[in-house]
Amino acid sequence: MTNLIPKEKRIDELIRFGAPKLFLENIGNVTELEFRVEKTDGAYFYLPKILDYKIIRNQNIIPIFSCGESFYVFTFNKHTERIIHFELENDAIYTDYGNNWNVLLMDIMIQYFEDKIDNGIENNDFKRVGEKIEFHKAEKLFKLLDIPIEEYNTKYDQKEKWRIEIAKELEIL
Repeated sequence: MTNLIPKEKRIDELIRFGAPKLFLENIGNVTELEFRVEKTDGAYFYLPKILDYKIIRNQNIIPIFSCGESFYVFTFNKHTERIIHFELENDAIYTDYGNNWNVLLMDIMIQYFEDKIDNGIENNDFKRVGEKIEFHKAEKLFKLLDIPIEEYNTKYDQKEKWRIEIAKELEIL
């Protein structure tokens, strides 16, 4: 049976499964991540309507955060524990993080970098956002992302491969 963990138990349950407390406390409160890392109100509204999705069937579900019509949730049962990202109208997993909170935080920081790249972003600003979500590898991640645009575009063409290389370089995978 699929079970949505109640909102009032959400933070304690996520912490029990290794989620960084500061990250959870700051969801929806980090201006720089507005629209990317939002509160779970939408998840608690929509998830009860899609509990028959095969990707969450027979799982306990704890919403982590929302991003528009996309949800990041922690699912678990007797056999598995994992963080997944999926979209409301698609019964498919976009990203499966296993139970690696650091890779999830890395992806949030990469999205933040991509959002700001055209206007420029400073290492100190990037590091400060990392601190707000308890991602301790922000400074090193910034150095891996802050490369000449031609090199960035080449690596971006194989984004998933590059993402894995970055996670290994950060020693979080």
